[in-house]
Amino acid sequence: MQLRHRTAAAVVTSFALLGLTISPAAGTRVETAPASKLPDLPTPAEYFGFEMGDEGRLAAFSDISEYFETIADSSPEVEYEVVDRTTDNNEYPILRLSSEENLARLDSILAVNERLADPDAMAAEAAGAGMEPEAYARQLAQTTVPVYYIEASIHATEVGNTQALVDVVHRLATEDSEAMNRILDNLVVLVVPSANPDGQQMVVDYFNETAGTEYNRVYPDLYHRYVGHDNNRDWFMFTQKESRTRVALEQKYRPVVQHYMHQAGTESPRIWTPPYDEPLSPDVDPIAISSSNALGQFTQRDLVAEGLKGVKSDDAYGILWNADVAGYGTFLGTSTFLTEIASVRDLAYPYTGEGVLEPVDKTMRSPLPYDSDTWTLKQIVQYATSAAFSGLNTVAGDPQSWLLNNLYRVNANSETWDGGPYAYVVPADQRDPYAVYDMMRIFDFGEVEIEQATAPFTAEGREFDAGSYILRTQQPLGRWVDQLLRIDEYPDSARKCDDCPLILPYSETTDNVALFMGVDVAAVQEEFDAETRQVQAITQERIRMPRAPGADGAYILSAESYGLGRIIDALQDAGVDAYRAAGAITVDGQEFAPGALMVPAGEPRARETLTRAVRETALPVYATAAMPASGAVQLAENTRVGLVRGANNMPGGWLMWMMDQFGTNYEVVEAADYATLSEQFDTIVLAPGITTERLTVGLDATKYPEEFAWAAGVPDAPQRLAEFANQGGNVLALGSSSLTAASAMGLPVENVTPTDREVFTVPGALLAQEYDTSQPAAWGMPAAWPTWFNNDAAFRLTGAGTSVSRYPAEGNPLVSGYALGAEALNGATNIASFDVGEGEVTIAGGHITFRTWPRASWTVVTNAIYNGAGTELTAEEMAARFGG
Repeated sequence: MQLRHRTAAAVVTSFALLGLTISPAAGTRVETAPASKLPDLPTPAEYFGFEMGDEGRLAAFSDISEYFETIADSSPEVEYEVVDRTTDNNEYPILRLSSEENLARLDSILAVNERLADPDAMAAEAAGAGMEPEAYARQLAQTTVPVYYIEASIHATEVGNTQALVDVVHRLATEDSEAMNRILDNLVVLVVPSANPDGQQMVVDYFNETAGTEYNRVYPDLYHRYVGHDNNRDWFMFTQKESRTRVALEQKYRPVVQHYMHQAGTESPRIWTPPYDEPLSPDVDPIAISSSNALGQFTQRDLVAEGLKGVKSDDAYGILWNADVAGYGTFLGTSTFLTEIASVRDLAYPYTGEGVLEPVDKTMRSPLPYDSDTWTLKQIVQYATSAAFSGLNTVAGDPQSWLLNNLYRVNANSETWDGGPYAYVVPADQRDPYAVYDMMRIFDFGEVEIEQATAPFTAEGREFDAGSYILRTQQPLGRWVDQLLRIDEYPDSARKCDDCPLILPYSETTDNVALFMGVDVAAVQEEFDAETRQVQAITQERIRMPRAPGADGAYILSAESYGLGRIIDALQDAGVDAYRAAGAITVDGQEFAPGALMVPAGEPRARETLTRAVRETALPVYATAAMPASGAVQLAENTRVGLVRGANNMPGGWLMWMMDQFGTNYEVVEAADYATLSEQFDTIVLAPGITTERLTVGLDATKYPEEFAWAAGVPDAPQRLAEFANQGGNVLALGSSSLTAASAMGLPVENVTPTDREVFTVPGALLAQEYDTSQPAAWGMPAAWPTWFNNDAAFRLTGAGTSVSRYPAEGNPLVSGYALGAEALNGATNIASFDVGEGEVTIAGGHITFRTWPRASWTVVTNAIYNGAGTELTAEEMAARFGG
């Protein structure tokens, strides 16, 4: 592709990126000052009053956005757009930078790139042109340019990268140099100044507002309303608004590279670039990963050439085993380019160590070691800016190969890929239709080709009914389908040598959405025939309400769906009384396991509320002329839930998200609430991560403004929680907080999980679990279903209490992922319930609500929140109440 600008014929190197040229006569470096294309535009220093990276100075995100909009108003090569609103209703801005000619034909560029990534379209067009698909794709790639996506500050405290993008955008927009013009000619640069605008505003505004005070300068709470630092752990469940915005950008722009600009700890490498560490998912196309690794090495070369010390690669960030951190875009053909730059003190002040920071020898992975004891924000901005231009320059230097390899070949490979089964079949007849809907929405949103059987069919000897979903793996996103549905067997090959220790992944060891959600999925290895229709959108099945049974009758719903929690919450919001059957019941020949929801038909608004709620959940509703003869739990009227989460507690944030989705009537427990817990709450939920220290020490109120006083420590908080239970309160403690509750309330349990990681480690896997479904906490659960485990607590009961779920008595309990020595858990209890005084306490040693992934376990949460706060009634009491 020819350049618009013919002012020089020199090869563009890292020197050109620095505004340096080679003197033809002397061969020495001479600094030049490239002409500005926008001489009247204020520089960042002029606009903000300081240079990006100046000590103790951070530009507010709102001001950065306004500056970017100003640049776009001044330049025909820059476009600014607010593409969405965030969780807190802030603007989510992006910029597009390219030549004026490219931006004028942007729709055409994106359309051509989408065709390149569509193997079927390429095959049809090539046939029409009388060409082989590869040759046709190569020819088509000459007519377009690739998109290079660059994103900063998804983690809001990693502030240096957004500051650096101010300099990157200004330079691309203003500098009339061979290097900058080639980037704009050969690429469309898509800039996301922050993937978490809410967090950027929280963190930077707080930093600026506390200047000159005695307060700590780092924002102390979740810097996203729900997930805080976990927002890049949502890249396959797509729960958060910002995650869905990102996917929409990926689908529209089909970038060949996504450069994620991160920061790491103060003692980390000054900057880390790919190659990545082991392990590598079998589903990641080798082109995508080798391109990432190559891009990282080019960046290392360019930074070293600039004299930037402390660049490292390899031996870190094994992010390509999981879908949660590898990202959806990896399976579209995007090469993930991660840079991690060391952080400084209090976001913007120099960090000084006791000696050379991270002292290392000169090695292959660190060819130019860092040799100073100090690191500054100015250096973060410099390293980030240089890395950004290096990546841009590398791809701009050979744009057609990136288009051909990443868009055409990666997706074409998926059409003939044989690494997974032929297809995954989701049978039509499932115990939890809401879970099927919830899971299939993920694949629908991810633009997977979904088929649905229009007639019964047989595959590998198993019969499937009409209505079953079919996800074939030989399709452009077939590798992503396999990533999310395969039973994970962690590779023993993830080692540096045969005798070297196994390398565990950066994140968890499985992301099987079917097991998370409680959906039966069949992996069919051999090809089969089935009559199908192409699914255009996943929608809820329409559920007809049964005929009204009369005022003495009742509506009945099965407990076998985690969607039942939405029904209960809707009934509570409407003030409708509801009951849970304590035993099995039969209605018109339909058998219901313990826990069935029974709603008196005579309750005002009962039918109206159920009609609306089942539209969202598609859970069948049955009717009976008389309330079934059974003992029951009468649910409390509008159960008041208190959530103990503490400051910056991400598990508590995820719980808030789930409770908000389900409509739970909850409030976060504040320090001042401990004096009157029983007056305010019926149930208290302790989020995972709530330790005794978090309860008693909390945030130091003298170091933070009054708005954070809610998170201050309460010295007698454990005793207050025990009093709450003894006085009739209901407590649910999840994950590590189970140990806190056990200590505070003197529960008769012993944690039996081994602590020696040389002989026992289960770093995020699914383990077999057996449930006693006669127990209220397990109502509606299957007798056996995997549970999430991440080196959590497991219990032996040493006194009075009830084991609700336990690990199998023998054998390796691993179902999907990696586990070493998991047999040590054989027979141990995971979930247990206890009578404490007049109240009830339920603990779950495992983190059964982890990032909302194990949705099937939400049934246990619903049960524990509502049943424990309810009133037990005998069959005789029920009969007397309803005239049986």
